[in-house]
Amino acid sequence: VLPVARTMRTIFGRLAAWCGLLHLVHGTQFWVDPESSRCISEELPEKALLAGDYSIEPTVGFDGHVKILGPLDSVLFERTTADPHHFVVTSVTTGLHKVCFYNAGTIRRKVIVTVRKGVEVDDHSTIARKDHVEQIERQLDKMREMALQIKEEMIYMRGREEEMRDTNESTNTRVLWFNIMTLSILVAMGLWQIYYLKRFFQMKKLI
Repeated sequence: VLPVARTMRTIFGRLAAWCGLLHLVHGTQFWVDPESSRCISEELPEKALLAGDYSIEPTVGFDGHVKILGPLDSVLFERTTADPHHFVVTSVTTGLHKVCFYNAGTIRRKVIVTVRKGVEVDDHSTIARKDHVEQIERQLDKMREMALQIKEEMIYMRGREEEMRDTNESTNTRVLWFNIMTLSILVAMGLWQIYYLKRFFQMKKLI
């Protein structure tokens, strides 16, 4: 009896797994009317993964957005295009999380969405790599911004240095001409004094 029971449990377990896989493959389909939204809710613990794929038909002329909201309606994910997309978010707090599709257009849109959570997420390593890449991209963005700021500061300092150099050169040139003029005046005054004294002594018949 025990082997039969174990066999039956194994069969039922495999059937349940196959049903789960079929659910994951086919996902959920529904229609979103114009100027309305529909949401799928999932209860998640803190720091749990929520992943999935969705597509919106027809994609042409789509006007609306796709959002993943936390328990306090905090936006964890947002996209405004209807192209098929894969999303992965990590819950911040425990509570009900919603995947919402809003249709702001004038025609009905068909939504096909597959949602996986927790242990159902089978691409943890990929998600880890994506998170790691995103962190690196953020760091690179910060480094690029710092490099741009340093470049702008260097350009500013170079401009200031050129202005100061031009000012110094202009000042040096002016000082040089002032010294030449001063020296010329002093020489001229000296020669005039010599000439005056010489004429004075000649008139007094001292020389």
